[in-house]
Amino acid sequence: MPMTKKILLADDDAAMQDSLAALLEAEGYRVIKAANGEEAVELAKKELPSLIMLDIHMPRMDGLTACHAIKTDKVVKSIPVVMLTVEGSVREIQQAIDYGAKTYITKPSSKEEILKVVRSVI
Repeated sequence: MPMTKKILLADDDAAMQDSLAALLEAEGYRVIKAANGEEAVELAKKELPSLIMLDIHMPRMDGLTACHAIKTDKVVKSIPVVMLTVEGSVREIQQAIDYGAKTYITKPSSKEEILKVVRSVI
């Protein structure tokens, strides 16, 4: 049996995090949850997931800062990052891409769209 791919999911909205985690787990992924960017950076180094999904707007450390921290850390910088955003601000998305994020998903998105992005990045 192939090794289960781990996805680190960072979102401060518990309902959004739970629904995304349920979707990904139903597809066979193992989901590790973080409530803010600080936690996401720590868990990324500890768990070494196959993919990191970061909400842009989170307390303590936002997703952009977390993305930058991950992409400048030699241990985890090769892990692909997908940003999650509600409003899809062009400036924020461009900044995330500049920091090294692969792409972004606008919330809410269809299950098909989310899975398509996840499969294309992992």
